[in-house]
Amino acid sequence: MQYNYTRLVNDKDEQKLYEALDSFETSAYFRTRDATKARFGFGATVTTDTAELLQDDIAFGGRSFDEQKIKNSTLMNGFWFVPRIAVTMTQTTITFSSDESLDFDTWLAQIPNMKAEMVHVISVDDETDWADRTEKLISTLKSKQTLKKVVFGRQQILKLSNKLYLSRLIRGLSSQNNTYHFILKHQDEFYISATPERLIKVADGHLTTGAVAGTIQRGDNEQDDMALGKLLLASHKNRQEHQYVVENIQQKLQAMTEKLTVPADPILLKTQQVQHLYTPIIGEIDSQYTLVHLMNQLHPTPALGGVPQKEALAYIQDYERTPRGLFASPMGYLDAEQGGELVVGIRAMHVNQRSHQATLFAGAGIVSDSTAAQEFKETALKLKAMRQLLKDYSI
Repeated sequence: MQYNYTRLVNDKDEQKLYEALDSFETSAYFRTRDATKARFGFGATVTTDTAELLQDDIAFGGRSFDEQKIKNSTLMNGFWFVPRIAVTMTQTTITFSSDESLDFDTWLAQIPNMKAEMVHVISVDDETDWADRTEKLISTLKSKQTLKKVVFGRQQILKLSNKLYLSRLIRGLSSQNNTYHFILKHQDEFYISATPERLIKVADGHLTTGAVAGTIQRGDNEQDDMALGKLLLASHKNRQEHQYVVENIQQKLQAMTEKLTVPADPILLKTQQVQHLYTPIIGEIDSQYTLVHLMNQLHPTPALGGVPQKEALAYIQDYERTPRGLFASPMGYLDAEQGGELVVGIRAMHVNQRSHQATLFAGAGIVSDSTAAQEFKETALKLKAMRQLLKDYSI
């Protein structure tokens, strides 16, 4: 972008930028898992449903999980945009970038204050047959030796009393620690995620990715939490599920990298609701490949699809109630140097402001020795992140 301006952060900057997300027809927000950097995009000079056309631009967006289409939605079928204005905020500085000659502080001061009304959940449409369908999946996995794992998705549809304002909703994300925060908005739709999982980051020819699979709840106190973590690390079922992801990522990236470092054993990754098995993976990229190439190669990992990939994806299309759209898909930002960072859109919610409808998403990795009742509890834990966000909205 032609014009760039950097200054120290002041107390009002963050809230005004949150309000700007509501003010623009198209906007985006990305915050790193360690909360040290946030990126914003406002307005659109270009929009597209695929990232391939935007490899040389600063862009925000997300790709669709698969080729299935969701009716009456632009956002959920894959949406990317080049922003008219980009803002990057660290803990000490804020940088404003644009192709227009704008004074940042004047622009920021003109963002209107948003007065959000309280919003309540009027009704909930849950997939009450999900556990029964999961039992059938487990039976299939036991009888069909070629199918090893399927990540089975669950959706929960909430009817809301009023529209939601991102500037108010986003405040609740602060309690979702150790997660990436991502918001993608276009017209009357937005998608919001507090995800623990990075798909891939690329900078200066180096890549950072990781395997996240295997889940257990958090403990009520530190001692219980440690005991549950040890139980997860010792779980054959969860270690097997996790190893599928590690091996798949390693296999997919080997031909596209000059060096790849994969630890032998996972560690624990803890969020507010759950803890996961996590294996960080780093490498050096072959110079002919970009972040978009790597995204298309990696997606979906067995943590989002299953093993083997083709057979698992066919099962998902046949037996999940509705298409996923952006759920469990790569989303984030691309930079002008063909790098950037993409996360996986889980612990997430899609909101249609016209119909006052919020769709919450969760999924569980099902293998032959899974238990349907336990997997249902796991998805309920994962849904809690967005349910808590809605609850905090009206406090």
